[in-house]
Amino acid sequence: MKQLLATLAASIVSLTATVAAAGPHQDLAFAVGETNHDKQSEWIIDRLVTFNMSEGCLVKLADKGSGGLGKIASDSRMIGRIAKAMTSDDWLHIESQSTNSKESNRAVVDKMIEEFKPRFHLTIKNAGACEVKGNALWLNYISSSLIAAEKYPPKSGKLEIIVEITDGKGFKADVNRDGTQLVVAGSRDIESVGWSDKIESALKRVSTKN
Repeated sequence: MKQLLATLAASIVSLTATVAAAGPHQDLAFAVGETNHDKQSEWIIDRLVTFNMSEGCLVKLADKGSGGLGKIASDSRMIGRIAKAMTSDDWLHIESQSTNSKESNRAVVDKMIEEFKPRFHLTIKNAGACEVKGNALWLNYISSSLIAAEKYPPKSGKLEIIVEITDGKGFKADVNRDGTQLVVAGSRDIESVGWSDKIESALKRVSTKN
């Protein structure tokens, strides 16, 4: 009996710690998984994306009524496509395949995402006002960066994407010499002409397709 009580107490402590560790980032990741009806989307947002922004912004993004949630959910799928372009592993197909059990398929995808962590990461820096409509300019920067990365995967086999939202005017997209890092910096409110083409041009120079 004492051993059983000790085990139950340990389980409660573990569960409490897990709940305490959860925050707006994890809530957003969960909402993305619910939106896409899969686990991989949740794991992608939780493990492969860093949000350097206010907790209030993350809470707004996780709201089902915000267009931004759908945009981030689409971004998670695009990251899966980037992984396929870089590794040939199709996470979406594996998780949804009819063979084996749902649990075993998810375990395979879980392991693949964990192994992909050293090869890809997205960091979003938005220290200012947070517009969460689906057509918000800062959300478009993220989506276009991911679309370009899937279209032009890097020769290096690794890619860190940093999207920084700035005040004022201007836009730039730069890739470092070895093609492992793309830095996109763009105005929060003023759209520059041809900004998405600049992202593609930067990645194309270091891509396997160049």
